[in-house]
Amino acid sequence: MMFRVIVVALTVYFVAVATVRSEEEAMKNLTTVSWAHAVNNKTYLEAALASEVSMLEADIVLGHINGKDGPPIPIMAHPPAATSDLSLSEFLSSVAQYNNVNSKQKGVKLDFKSIEAFEKSQDLILPYSKPEIHFPLWLNADILPGPVDATTKPVDPAKFLSLGAKHPRSVLSVGWTTNYGGNITEGEYNRDQIGAMLRQLHENHINQTVTFPVRAGLASNSQPVVLDLLRETAYLNSSITVWSSEGDVVEVDRLKALLLTVGLERTYLDVPQDLASKLHLPPAANAKN
Repeated sequence: MMFRVIVVALTVYFVAVATVRSEEEAMKNLTTVSWAHAVNNKTYLEAALASEVSMLEADIVLGHINGKDGPPIPIMAHPPAATSDLSLSEFLSSVAQYNNVNSKQKGVKLDFKSIEAFEKSQDLILPYSKPEIHFPLWLNADILPGPVDATTKPVDPAKFLSLGAKHPRSVLSVGWTTNYGGNITEGEYNRDQIGAMLRQLHENHINQTVTFPVRAGLASNSQPVVLDLLRETAYLNSSITVWSSEGDVVEVDRLKALLLTVGLERTYLDVPQDLASKLHLPPAANAKN
């Protein structure tokens, strides 16, 4: 009987140690975090929650639930759509309910398409930004104009950062608008764009975790300024989130060099599977410490 108790105890111990090691290795290689994109309706939300992905990315605009009238509310949709069968309130409560009964937590990346949508979402986000809630909560917006002569209107940077700071548990995911792909196959982030981001973070007294979404084809040409950005924001536990659209021209070797120089413990990778497979990144155990 005593032998059986010891065996059970040792089994529990080794399982616990293995789990801790697995989590530690994942933190050393953030490129292993997986993503579901545009989780903007109930069907896709259900599928994403049932899948193995780690993070659910979804878009928020002001609009209406299908068939309902009244003032516009935060809903899950990507412009130009302004209707959905899923509100931000329902989205967050569904993820929270899943995480309450599952040990493997799923995080959310809320991509706000306007400052008005973010302003109207404050009371909805607040319950999930409290310290007792543990699943990852990212607040994302393109807050500054970026390459290549991007014409998309950024979300107001000062308003976004000041409102985001009211949710100190959240990760602020703040980036630049971009114009890339199709006939545009060259470009880079420049020092003025990096400097503008640093000024916004400083002027708005940001002191929580920050990640910078950067487009793969552009970031691969911008290693010196990306390294400067991360060095200047190390006190914010900063990272980059490298993303890419289907069809973007990306110099694979140059991108891999950027990722390994930055360090996989500071690099999230959110790119099409075809590009990810070409990078041949080392496993978590070999990631830079």
